[in-house]
Amino acid sequence: MPPPRGSDVLLQARSINAMIMPSPPHIPVIVLELEDGREFTLYNVPFEIVQAINKLQHEELTTPGERETVFELLVDLRELVSELGKRLEYVVIDEIDYATALYTAKVSFILQEGIYMMRRMVPSHAVFLALLFNKPIYVSKRLVDEQEEYERMMREESEEQQE
Repeated sequence: MPPPRGSDVLLQARSINAMIMPSPPHIPVIVLELEDGREFTLYNVPFEIVQAINKLQHEELTTPGERETVFELLVDLRELVSELGKRLEYVVIDEIDYATALYTAKVSFILQEGIYMMRRMVPSHAVFLALLFNKPIYVSKRLVDEQEEYERMMREESEEQQE
Protein backbone atom coordinates (compact mmCIF):
# COMPACT_ATOMS: atom_id res chain seq x y z
CA MET A 1 0.00 0.00 0.00
CA PRO A 2 1.52 3.34 -0.99
CA PRO A 3 1.80 6.10 1.59
CA PRO A 4 -0.93 8.69 1.75
CA ARG A 5 -0.25 11.45 -0.73
CA GLY A 6 -0.08 14.84 0.90
CA SER A 7 1.03 18.11 -0.63
CA ASP A 8 4.47 16.60 -1.23
CA VAL A 9 5.11 14.42 -4.29
CA LEU A 10 6.77 11.14 -3.32
CA LEU A 11 9.12 9.19 -5.58
CA GLN A 12 9.53 5.46 -5.06
CA ALA A 13 13.02 4.00 -4.83
CA ARG A 14 13.55 1.35 -7.51
CA SER A 15 16.97 0.16 -6.34
CA ILE A 16 19.37 0.86 -3.50
CA ASN A 17 23.17 0.75 -3.51
CA ALA A 18 25.25 1.02 -0.34
CA MET A 19 28.94 1.71 -0.77
CA ILE A 20 32.02 3.60 0.25
CA MET A 21 32.49 6.48 -2.19
CA PRO A 22 35.33 5.53 -4.53
CA SER A 23 36.71 9.06 -4.76
CA PRO A 24 37.83 11.20 -1.82
CA PRO A 25 36.43 11.73 0.66
CA HIS A 26 35.81 8.00 1.05
CA ILE A 27 32.57 8.15 3.01
CA PRO A 28 29.81 5.56 3.36
CA VAL A 29 26.70 6.40 1.33
CA ILE A 30 23.38 4.92 0.33
CA VAL A 31 22.21 5.82 -3.17
CA LEU A 32 18.52 5.42 -3.90
CA GLU A 33 17.68 5.20 -7.62
CA LEU A 34 14.21 6.71 -7.99
CA GLU A 35 11.28 6.01 -10.29
CA ASP A 36 11.87 9.25 -12.24
CA GLY A 37 15.45 8.21 -13.09
CA ARG A 38 17.14 10.48 -10.57
CA GLU A 39 19.20 9.52 -7.54
CA PHE A 40 18.96 10.55 -3.91
CA THR A 41 22.05 10.06 -1.76
CA LEU A 42 22.28 9.66 1.99
CA TYR A 43 25.81 10.71 2.98
CA ASN A 44 27.83 9.71 6.04
CA VAL A 45 25.64 6.74 6.88
CA PRO A 46 26.96 4.32 9.48
CA PHE A 47 29.48 1.92 7.93
CA GLU A 48 27.66 -0.94 9.67
CA ILE A 49 24.54 -0.18 7.64
CA VAL A 50 26.55 -0.27 4.39
CA GLN A 51 27.96 -3.66 5.43
CA ALA A 52 24.55 -5.03 6.36
CA ILE A 53 22.86 -3.83 3.16
CA ASN A 54 25.63 -5.40 1.10
CA LYS A 55 25.30 -8.64 3.05
CA LEU A 56 21.55 -8.53 2.46
CA GLN A 57 22.14 -7.99 -1.26
CA HIS A 58 24.83 -10.72 -1.28
CA GLU A 59 27.66 -8.28 -1.92
CA GLU A 60 29.39 -8.63 1.43
CA LEU A 61 32.08 -6.17 2.47
CA THR A 62 32.93 -8.04 5.67
CA THR A 63 35.90 -10.31 6.08
CA PRO A 64 35.77 -13.69 7.83
CA GLY A 65 36.43 -13.49 11.54
CA GLU A 66 35.14 -9.94 11.89
CA ARG A 67 32.66 -9.18 14.61
CA GLU A 68 29.17 -8.69 13.30
CA THR A 69 26.79 -5.85 14.07
CA VAL A 70 23.16 -6.13 15.10
CA PHE A 71 22.23 -5.21 11.52
CA GLU A 72 24.13 -8.16 10.05
CA LEU A 73 22.62 -10.42 12.69
CA LEU A 74 19.14 -9.26 11.66
CA VAL A 75 19.93 -10.23 8.06
CA ASP A 76 20.73 -13.77 9.20
CA LEU A 77 17.81 -13.99 11.64
CA ARG A 78 15.11 -12.17 9.69
CA GLU A 79 12.78 -15.18 9.92
CA LEU A 80 12.85 -14.82 13.71
CA VAL A 81 11.84 -11.15 13.51
CA SER A 82 9.34 -11.70 10.69
CA GLU A 83 6.50 -10.21 12.77
CA LEU A 84 8.22 -6.83 12.51
CA GLY A 85 8.31 -7.26 8.73
CA LYS A 86 4.62 -8.16 8.61
CA ARG A 87 3.75 -4.96 10.43
CA LEU A 88 6.13 -2.66 8.54
CA GLU A 89 4.19 -0.96 5.75
CA TYR A 90 6.54 1.55 4.08
CA VAL A 91 9.32 4.12 4.61
CA VAL A 92 9.19 7.78 3.56
CA ILE A 93 12.20 10.13 3.64
CA ASP A 94 10.55 13.54 3.61
CA GLU A 95 12.14 15.73 6.23
CA ILE A 96 15.42 17.61 6.67
CA ASP A 97 16.74 19.68 9.55
CA TYR A 98 18.48 22.51 7.71
CA ALA A 99 20.52 23.45 10.80
CA THR A 100 22.15 20.01 10.99
CA ALA A 101 21.65 18.85 7.36
CA LEU A 102 20.21 15.58 8.69
CA TYR A 103 17.31 13.82 7.00
CA THR A 104 14.54 12.03 8.87
CA ALA A 105 12.48 9.09 7.68
CA LYS A 106 8.98 8.16 8.73
CA VAL A 107 8.20 4.47 9.04
CA SER A 108 4.60 3.26 9.01
CA PHE A 109 3.59 0.15 10.93
CA ILE A 110 0.20 -1.59 10.92
CA LEU A 111 -0.62 -2.45 14.53
CA GLN A 112 -4.11 -3.82 13.90
CA GLU A 113 -6.65 -3.55 11.14
CA GLY A 114 -7.10 0.20 10.69
CA ILE A 115 -4.61 1.18 13.43
CA TYR A 116 -1.27 2.53 12.29
CA MET A 117 1.82 3.77 14.08
CA MET A 118 4.23 6.24 12.48
CA ARG A 119 7.81 6.36 13.84
CA ARG A 120 10.51 8.90 12.98
CA MET A 121 13.82 7.14 12.30
CA VAL A 122 17.36 7.60 11.08
CA PRO A 123 16.93 7.21 7.29
CA SER A 124 19.72 4.68 6.78
CA HIS A 125 18.22 2.46 9.49
CA ALA A 126 14.73 2.81 8.00
CA VAL A 127 16.07 1.96 4.52
CA PHE A 128 17.76 -1.13 5.97
CA LEU A 129 14.49 -2.30 7.57
CA ALA A 130 12.57 -1.75 4.34
CA LEU A 131 15.16 -3.73 2.38
CA LEU A 132 15.23 -6.48 5.00
CA PHE A 133 11.49 -7.02 4.64
CA ASN A 134 11.09 -5.98 0.99
CA LYS A 135 8.92 -2.94 1.72
CA PRO A 136 8.59 0.21 -0.42
CA ILE A 137 10.77 3.26 0.16
CA TYR A 138 9.69 6.74 -0.93
CA VAL A 139 11.60 10.03 -1.06
CA SER A 140 10.11 13.51 -1.16
CA LYS A 141 10.58 15.06 -4.61
CA ARG A 142 11.22 18.37 -2.85
CA LEU A 143 14.24 16.88 -1.03
CA VAL A 144 15.56 15.36 -4.27
CA ASP A 145 15.22 18.74 -6.02
CA GLU A 146 16.95 20.53 -3.13
CA GLN A 147 19.81 18.00 -3.07
CA GLU A 148 20.33 18.35 -6.83
CA GLU A 149 20.38 22.14 -6.57
CA TYR A 150 22.87 22.04 -3.69
CA GLU A 151 25.17 19.64 -5.59
CA ARG A 152 24.94 21.85 -8.71
CA MET A 153 25.93 24.92 -6.68
CA MET A 154 28.84 23.04 -5.10
CA ARG A 155 30.10 21.91 -8.53
CA GLU A 156 29.91 25.46 -9.90
CA GLU A 157 31.70 26.84 -6.84
CA SER A 158 34.42 24.20 -7.19
CA GLU A 159 34.84 24.98 -10.90
CA GLU A 160 35.13 28.71 -10.16
CA GLN A 161 37.84 28.06 -7.57
CA GLN A 162 39.80 25.95 -10.05
CA GLU A 163 39.83 28.73 -12.67
